[in-house]
Amino acid sequence: MRKLFFALFLHLLLYTGLRAQAQTDVLQDSLMARFNRNDFHGFYDLGSPGWRQKNNADGISGWLEYIKSQTGNLTSAVLSLDSGNTKYYTWQGKKKIITFKLQGAGNGGFESFDFNSFHFPANVIFDSTIPTDNPLKSALDSTVHRLTVDFMLTHHLVGLAVGVISNGKSYTYNYGTIEKGRQQLPTVTTTFELASVTKTFTGILMAQAVLDKKLNPDDDIRKFLPGTYPNLQYKGHPIRIVNLANHTSGLPAELPNLDTFRNPFTVLKMYNNYDNAKFFADIRDVKIDTLPGTTYAYSNSGMKLLGIILEKAYGLSYAQLLKKYITGPLQMKNTRMANAISDTTSYTKGYNEEGQTMPHLNVNMFGGAGAILSDSRDMLNYVRENIAESLPAVKLSHQQTFGNGNGDDGMGMGWQIAYKTINGKRIWKSGGTLGFRSYCAVVPDKRVGLIWLSNRSDLIEDELSEMADQILLQAALKKK
Repeated sequence: MRKLFFALFLHLLLYTGLRAQAQTDVLQDSLMARFNRNDFHGFYDLGSPGWRQKNNADGISGWLEYIKSQTGNLTSAVLSLDSGNTKYYTWQGKKKIITFKLQGAGNGGFESFDFNSFHFPANVIFDSTIPTDNPLKSALDSTVHRLTVDFMLTHHLVGLAVGVISNGKSYTYNYGTIEKGRQQLPTVTTTFELASVTKTFTGILMAQAVLDKKLNPDDDIRKFLPGTYPNLQYKGHPIRIVNLANHTSGLPAELPNLDTFRNPFTVLKMYNNYDNAKFFADIRDVKIDTLPGTTYAYSNSGMKLLGIILEKAYGLSYAQLLKKYITGPLQMKNTRMANAISDTTSYTKGYNEEGQTMPHLNVNMFGGAGAILSDSRDMLNYVRENIAESLPAVKLSHQQTFGNGNGDDGMGMGWQIAYKTINGKRIWKSGGTLGFRSYCAVVPDKRVGLIWLSNRSDLIEDELSEMADQILLQAALKKK
């Protein structure tokens, strides 16, 4: 009799557990469906009364919309960990894999939920068949491989090139393929769009102009513009050259406004014929509503304008300035400006988050804000110089021009400065175009730096920074 009672008790426990699991799975499926159709308020409505009382519907909807921008639509969900009332699901998104943490409320709803970064276990990473030339002989090799393969798998990357400088020595690593369906590993001479890493070149050229007394950081930008621009001031305070270099000018993010264009190809078609005269015509319509130099607001149009001002100051084209002061001295033979007309075939193909081939940028789109093309070999020369700071213009471009003075992040000339990383002060810049993503960082105090180039756009900057910091940390340890 006692054995029978024990068997019934175990059966009841098993039934209760399976029933609870089934309820949670049904809830998860419902949440996933609402997530995919952007029904974020409906997602919120499945929370328990107590949870809804503590959380604002619009706030939760905004958070879910942000997560959706990272993952895209979900294609599958797998229960990865069951810790009683809390379940962990692996959500497979079109753009990215993420972990979904769900605590059921026992009434068909949830008591709480959260999202965490997903990382593959080490055995999966080191058993991966992603093509690479990483020799896997040193701790740095292993660190780069672990972080890179994990990132490629979770974000569905196509190909990338990584270059690291440690104590004067260079290390290169290539992964994936230059084009979907081709299985051709990138090399140190594979061309990538640097995107906004271009701004650091423009910052160095500005520093050179300051040293050459071609301009002063506090000059009114209108000194170098054709005609009069009474609109480029706020209550009598003009936009100054330095405001263009540190994104405090108050100029819009883009010119013209790109919200009216239907797709990337129509945007690039417009830029094929967008010359400086049209750019200046759009600048005349800008209204500055913030005191220049006081508020950070990222502006591609401002940095593009800085490139044009440098051309005016020197009487040379941006491409000529680039060769004279940076790519020539640093032996960056494959680094150049983008083509005048956009295409998809003249160099490495770039892809968006959906895996679609994107048009290459053209020089008119960004100019000094993002139109440089390069490869990992050339960029390692650039990284090496930015670590050494042997050129006066490079060193000057690293000096802070904007920040709150409390040791938080700041701006140099084109460069961003992070003070509180695991490696100390990091001087860095990331970039992204329609089909490419880039990241360049140096830690001069530790003599380390890296360049990271991918032919896939729309990757989260904080995640790139976290990966870069881990690689730089290992690179700093390598020399000891």
